Amino acid sequence: MRFRRLKLPVFSRLTLAWIAFASIGIGAVAYGITDFGRGQTAVKMAVEGIERLAPPEKRTEGHTLAEAGEGGDAREAQSPMLASVANQFTAGDDAEDTLSSLTDGVIQHEPDTADVVITVDGAPARAIGAKKEPAASLNAPVSIASPSAKLLRRSAYGKIPRISATGEKASRYYARAFKENDLPIVGLIVGGLGLNRAITERAIDELPPSVTLAFAPYSKDLVFWSKRARDAGHEIMIEIPMENRKGDAETLGPAALLTTRTTAENTQRLDWILSRFQGYFGATNYLGAKFSGDRHAMAAVLDIIKGAGLAYIDDTGLLRRTGADIDATTVNLLINPGYGSERAETARDLDGLEKIAAREGAALGKTYVNDATLTDIVKWAENLGSHDMVLAPASAIIAKSAVDRRTATR
Repeated sequence: MRFRRLKLPVFSRLTLAWIAFASIGIGAVAYGITDFGRGQTAVKMAVEGIERLAPPEKRTEGHTLAEAGEGGDAREAQSPMLASVANQFTAGDDAEDTLSSLTDGVIQHEPDTADVVITVDGAPARAIGAKKEPAASLNAPVSIASPSAKLLRRSAYGKIPRISATGEKASRYYARAFKENDLPIVGLIVGGLGLNRAITERAIDELPPSVTLAFAPYSKDLVFWSKRARDAGHEIMIEIPMENRKGDAETLGPAALLTTRTTAENTQRLDWILSRFQGYFGATNYLGAKFSGDRHAMAAVLDIIKGAGLAYIDDTGLLRRTGADIDATTVNLLINPGYGSERAETARDLDGLEKIAAREGAALGKTYVNDATLTDIVKWAENLGSHDMVLAPASAIIAKSAVDRRTATR
């Protein structure tokens, strides 16, 4: 049987080129599929390497772990500093930084690289679907001055405030400008910020610039949040956790000032607190009824605050008892945060603050907010002008108090 000789088809050069390109493409796709797992592993290892730089979370009495995100990983601890108003914190909120090494009353400083947060644009991520509201403005949102090297000195824990060589003080340098008129002035401090990302962002964006914002020392991203607040025109403060009557040291965190600690130990903790960020005009207490009642312990703290050129705002009545010679004032009224059925008390307290201002010419309130009461406070502040009152920064209340004291002693 005779077979015909097989002949291969004749291909043009163009056809051969297309076949070669197709082969290369198929090979690339196949490689990508097989290497996908290795790529994921490499990314995961890189992220884990960064996460290891952060201080480990501690589970202590009074701490609870929030279930973060849809995956349900328990990654972020609820802040101990605001245990009394814990209802404002929900799953996925930012956890607090901690002083990770406390031995025999000595704070071992963690390097600046300890607080590492992975972001795309330098800001904590906004929740999916969240809408950024425009800032309310009863006053022009003039930016507060940026941190100045002449008002800072180095400590074992970072840069902390000082009085400049020419006598300039943070209490005035970072205060929001305010021009007083004949109307009563009302000031409001919103504290505990930085612990809850959503609440902090809303407070900065929605509250009028004349509202003073106070940040908790255990918060993450304090440099970012404090700069954003200053850029929005808010003067800012640092909160100092202090021993309360109940003796709940655990809920105040490891940097709390306690009457059972020596002056040196409390000074170390205060230095750490003051180094957490820069650009604040003053400090305010968080709780602290017991600590403020100890004249010796509190006198040492006020000396440090005065020497740093800071203002101090107290809500325990301490200043009325001691008459400390520093830029300071006492809060007239603590505004109830109004959780759940107590929400109506927020409106009642704000009304009470207005009555004090009408009677005395000035009044200062302080509060911690949640989503609902933040909305209430925004509306209250916007309507204050119709009540023939002016919203003023806390520094303006301090300045007026100083004038009133000088007038009274003449």
